[in-house]
This record gives sequence, structure tokens and C-alpha cells, in this order.
Amino acid sequence: MIEEIRDQKHLSSLTQSHPDFMMILFYTDSSEKSKQTLDVLDSFHQKHPDVALFKVNASKVRDIHPSYGIDSVPTLLTLKSGKPVEYVLGAQSEDYYTRLLSGTRHLPKKQVKGQHLRVVVYTSDSCPWCSKAKSYLRKNSVPFSEVNVSRNPNAAQDIFRRSGQMGTPQIDINNHIVVGFDQPKIDRLLGINA
Repeated sequence: MIEEIRDQKHLSSLTQSHPDFMMILFYTDSSEKSKQTLDVLDSFHQKHPDVALFKVNASKVRDIHPSYGIDSVPTLLTLKSGKPVEYVLGAQSEDYYTRLLSGTRHLPKKQVKGQHLRVVVYTSDSCPWCSKAKSYLRKNSVPFSEVNVSRNPNAAQDIFRRSGQMGTPQIDINNHIVVGFDQPKIDRLLGINA
């Protein structure tokens, strides 16, 4: 059973107990995808009991998710040294969470021309095009990870170094960077027939 985080004080004690790595699922009782994700993560946790995996019911504990900028459920947040590293939105497979843990996290099941996809969406706070890009990927059943560069300066520097651009969204599809919501380029890289 995944331990429930009760409040900020409880979270603070857990981050001190697990300074290297933690995973926190933000969910609500009313979300069907949250229920699916909880089932998958319960199974995952039984196979990996040593992983510091916790959950927060965002409809009951209302002061934790805003501090991490989480505004949709389910969202799995990974923390290293108490700092947010990665946001995984929506329901994913147990295999996906296992790959996340092992460091090969961006190998979703969907394939293009026989190759595995690795899709990372770099977003920022108050970015309407970021929401459009994520919605488009979801609509086309493309699993992705999200990195919010407003909260992760290292990721911001990395994507700037790679693309030469500061704006968001930027989408990394198998090491091909798409700057902005360039739907034709996204379609071409993902093999989506418009």
C-alpha cells in the first residue's frame, strides 16, 4: 500500500527521510484516471517496495500540489534532493513507471516506423501554447513527460543549449527539437496523418 501524505509537515519529514529520490502521485477520488493510476502504482510498489513512493489526495490536502505547480490529476512528480525533477501527467503503464525508475523512462509503447518514441514537452508557467501542445499529444495517444522550465532552471539551460531558443513549448521527439506548437513538424516526427 502506498503511504498517504497527510499535510505539509508530513511531506517535509518524508523529504528529509528520503533525500535522494522520491515519487509522489497527486490524485483525486473523483478522477477515473487517478483510480487507474493508483491501481497501476500499487502493483508497481509491490514489485519495488524499496522505492520511496507516496500519494497525495489533492482534493483533501489542498496546499501541497499548488506549491509544485500541479493543476491536473493524476500527476506523478519525481523529486531528487527534495527538488522537482520530472512531472508525468496522466495514466501510464506499470512498465512505463519501471522505466522511469531505471532511467530509460521515455520509451512509450507507441512506435513510429519501428522505433521507440521518447517525447518530452518543455513547458513554462502561463504558456497557452504549452497546453495546446500537450492536448494535441494526448488526443493522438502519444505518451510524454513534461518538464516545467519555470521550476527547473537546469532543464531550461539544457533545452536552450540544445535548441538556441528560450520560448516554450519545446518538444523533444527522439532528440529532434520542435520549437513552439509546430503541428506539421510534430505530425511528421510522430507519423501522425492529419
